[in-house]
Amino acid sequence: MTRDAIFQLPNRTILRLVGPDTRALLQRVITADVENFPIGTVRPGALLTPQGKIICDFMMFSRDNGIDIDVAESAGAALLKRLTMYRLKADVTLSHETALHALWSTAAFEGASEDPRLPGQLWRAVSDADHDERPLDAIEVPAGIPAFGRDYGEAEVFPTDVNVDVFGGVGWTKGCFIGQEVVSRMKRRGTIRKRSLAVTFDGEAPPAGTSLQAGETGVGEITSSHENRAIALVRLDKLEKADAPLTGGDITASTTVPDALKPEPAAERI
Repeated sequence: MTRDAIFQLPNRTILRLVGPDTRALLQRVITADVENFPIGTVRPGALLTPQGKIICDFMMFSRDNGIDIDVAESAGAALLKRLTMYRLKADVTLSHETALHALWSTAAFEGASEDPRLPGQLWRAVSDADHDERPLDAIEVPAGIPAFGRDYGEAEVFPTDVNVDVFGGVGWTKGCFIGQEVVSRMKRRGTIRKRSLAVTFDGEAPPAGTSLQAGETGVGEITSSHENRAIALVRLDKLEKADAPLTGGDITASTTVPDALKPEPAAERI
């Protein structure tokens, strides 16, 4: 892959929200802060169940007249239906833009915005231009960035399990949104125990579903893999107490917990 190559993400669909109440609608429904969302930038977000589990996540593109949402194709129709239901009397037009595609590159290109999860490494855009399809596995898996449909499905995980908050997709101080009470309580009480971590293996990484072990103790589970790299949903407390080498499928593994994913000291909790 040349550095300036542009690719189209497979199995994605684009929803477009236009109108003066677009941000107000999303602000009270989804996890991300869209009132403080500069035009021309990209931000992750998610729609949660009332119990705080992710229904689907997505990437949002801030426009001067609205917001484009890049979401998994399998979740697009349901997300559009739910947002339409939550619209009530808001002055917002919602549409499924079948002629538009989700594009990405490892170099900046016209109309693209930097992906905040991988600054300086990944750029995203929405466009009607056609390009060869290529998934982001080779970039996301080594970076420990989980993806809906690859690493988890509907109502399986909390946003903190898959680091949506660390990537800027949860507005902790913006006020209420669906599922907010549950996830905010987890953060406030310091009960965020699971995080998704990048794992490196001394050989080909085992498939999703493989237990990540520290001796006889299971510390997590592989959710996706690419070559010798993988993402695992890990219990941080068990990993911290591990006194044996990590393995997955009898293959030696290693991982580190980035500072942003470490449990917060009590004084820093909101």
